[in-house]
Amino acid sequence: MIRLKKIRTLKQRVQLRKCGEVFHLVSSGQESDELEDIFSYFLTLLDNESRKKAEYCYSKGRLDDLYYLSLDILGESVADWDEMDENGAIDFSRRTVFHHSLYLDSIRSPFNVGSIFRSSEAFGVEHIYIRPGSADPRHNRALKSSKGCVDAIAYSFAELEEMDIDVPVFALELGGQDMESFEFPEKGICIIGSEEIGVSRSALAIADKSLGRVSIGMYGAKGSINVSNAASILLSAWANSSAKKCKGV
Repeated sequence: MIRLKKIRTLKQRVQLRKCGEVFHLVSSGQESDELEDIFSYFLTLLDNESRKKAEYCYSKGRLDDLYYLSLDILGESVADWDEMDENGAIDFSRRTVFHHSLYLDSIRSPFNVGSIFRSSEAFGVEHIYIRPGSADPRHNRALKSSKGCVDAIAYSFAELEEMDIDVPVFALELGGQDMESFEFPEKGICIIGSEEIGVSRSALAIADKSLGRVSIGMYGAKGSINVSNAASILLSAWANSSAKKCKGV
């Protein structure tokens, strides 16, 4: 757990973040022999109103409330704290990266594009290709839903038919092979289709000449799920498959 001496050397926003991190860890059962000193220092970083809230939370032993108070002050969400460097930026150097790529085939919603980038960061995607006409990852809504992950993954705009592809290609589409039995490649490109019509005919033709189509097994009355949710499920299965092969399982 970070020490107060170290916290004092950081920039003020990072000091707030690290104090909050200590409160969260202690509330989760870890021990700190500097908790009282860190709380006292934390108070010096706050304005009068926030200081009163912090003193009340501490008096009631609600350390996790101090953590969320820190988030409110910083204007950040919990997800932004997952892997941070000492300057308060997301530390993408800790990523495990597989030779997995996505092709976004006319994804129109900036929210969905950003969400796919976020899942791609979490599951080790190396590159994202985007069909021209799709939502721009730099759109404000995409940046917001990506939680900073647009900066973690290389991406480029390209027509799939014009790409020089030398790896296996498959499409996430209804009517394909069940994901549970699909043999994921260690290196390849998965095509994710648009919200309205799914994967385009031209892209399906390319996939069908390679590894074909993969589908998510579903058990409800609805015939499909949101494209970013579907991408997350696919990417998790693909990452787990490659991770097991790397370990020789």
